[in-house]
Amino acid sequence: MWAYNDPDYLLQMVAWAARDDEIIMHFEGQAISSMESLSGVATELPMDLDPVSLIVVPHLDRIYAEMGRRCIGREGDPHRWVNPEFHGWWSGRGFRINVDVATGQLSDVDDFVRHFYACYHPYYNGNQPLIHPQPAGIAVTDSAARFIGWHAITILRASLDPSDVMRVYFYNPNNDSGQDWGDGVIVSTSGNGERFGEASLTFERFASRLYIYHYDPLERGELVSVTSDELDNVKRYLHRSWGASRLPPTELQADQGPNAPLDEG
Repeated sequence: MWAYNDPDYLLQMVAWAARDDEIIMHFEGQAISSMESLSGVATELPMDLDPVSLIVVPHLDRIYAEMGRRCIGREGDPHRWVNPEFHGWWSGRGFRINVDVATGQLSDVDDFVRHFYACYHPYYNGNQPLIHPQPAGIAVTDSAARFIGWHAITILRASLDPSDVMRVYFYNPNNDSGQDWGDGVIVSTSGNGERFGEASLTFERFASRLYIYHYDPLERGELVSVTSDELDNVKRYLHRSWGASRLPPTELQADQGPNAPLDEG
């Protein structure tokens, strides 16, 4: 995201890491040193990284983990506080999640999806383009649509592809980004209007794998204008994949019809 939003800051990070073997960032006004922080998330440094990442990632990993540790005890998902502090001012201070952190069950899915359309879909946000790429989290599934784990990506833009289908274009830091996530949700990297380094999915299929996103609370579309057909389509993809075992009991009973979701097991 720094390469998109603030490349000179990225270059400064490289200089600090190479010269000082230390990067200092701030979390809610408090300095965090990569030298003084405890271990990060990664147990070892991947070697299939670009030269810039090889220099800065070990430092950033420790800082990001330390920010997470400083959120211990807070209610909800720590990304709400960590992402804007870590990535920069352009990360939206508004935050939505469709999973209850305490129980792991789906929560407020309708509002979550409607709000995502209102914030990111050009037909519902006044055709407002995404100025600054935003951090987001997806629930990764395998080719059988079974849940694998949570994964951080960057939403780059939303626009019509050459076939006039609305797509979300994103950066997926996972090899070439081309993956089969099951139930027809196949990530594209070329042929659908992707720019260099981008992956993409149709808007509703991307939304079905999304579990957290940030937004600018001052820029909101009209929630009521999102059609029930679009909402139901997203929910069907969600319920047939990673959401199958996360339905609250009341919704699970109502979903045991001929179109019941696939068993995650």
